[in-house]
Amino acid sequence: MAAGEKKLEIYDALRWAEEYLKGLGVPDPLAEAEYLLAHILKCRRVDLFINRNRLLEEEEIECFKKFIKKRSEREPSQYITGEVEFRGIIFKVTKDVLIPRPETEFLVEEAAKIVREQESRVMGHGSWMIVDICTGSGCIAVSMAKEIEGCKVYATDISERAIRIARENAARHGVENRIVFLCGSFLEPLKDRGLEGKIDIILSNPPYVSEKDMEKLQPEIKDYEPLLALYGGEGGLDSYRTIIPEALNYLRKGGYLILEIGYGQAEGVKKLFAQNPAYSKIEIIKDLSGIERVVKAKRDV
Repeated sequence: MAAGEKKLEIYDALRWAEEYLKGLGVPDPLAEAEYLLAHILKCRRVDLFINRNRLLEEEEIECFKKFIKKRSEREPSQYITGEVEFRGIIFKVTKDVLIPRPETEFLVEEAAKIVREQESRVMGHGSWMIVDICTGSGCIAVSMAKEIEGCKVYATDISERAIRIARENAARHGVENRIVFLCGSFLEPLKDRGLEGKIDIILSNPPYVSEKDMEKLQPEIKDYEPLLALYGGEGGLDSYRTIIPEALNYLRKGGYLILEIGYGQAEGVKKLFAQNPAYSKIEIIKDLSGIERVVKAKRDV
């Protein structure tokens, strides 16, 4: 902003950003502008309207312009701000990890529901033992550690950079001593740790985007989010073919495997479960939009 130039009010800044982003085809331009400006001003989005005539400082304007430029290039707002909310807490995110989505909260909620339903069980079993496969930012592992008293979580990811971010998030929320982070593919890092037949719940939001669907992804996803966290093979089911049978090595009798799935994949994943007779009570859970989002199965044998 040049010396002597008139300062912008919040309202004018948002109006400019909305028109700029709209002209470049960015979805929900006003909401995006509000999200970014609220982050800069460290306020709630509603406060932008309450204080719509507040003059922005030069540094705030310059930062806002920089953010809007990045968003115009289709960089996701969460990577621009470096954070995202998941189950009411804030997680650090970088381009090394998948951005946590609200849909994944259904995965955590299903696990939490199992714990709530079994809280009255005989406590001689010990604390809850949980595994989070493909932990990414650690949003699932950290949420479970915070919400389930006395649990022990093992979180795996093939990316060392993702593990570093997940560790930071665990430390940020004070649960680093309850989570063991392990680098490696799927359940492979659990070998030789004496965990066979001892895990109560295994959760995963694995890579599940098919080769065909990869081509259709929005640039925000295709050009910025990590390929390793997205691509699930030609038909999108490669991760499930590995996880479903391998999980039987670690689940205790009565333990659960809970998996997030992509649109239209429910029947395919259900068939993979059916190929392993040790699983029973295979259940498909829909999200708030009525989309089949989670598959849950219990180990009975």
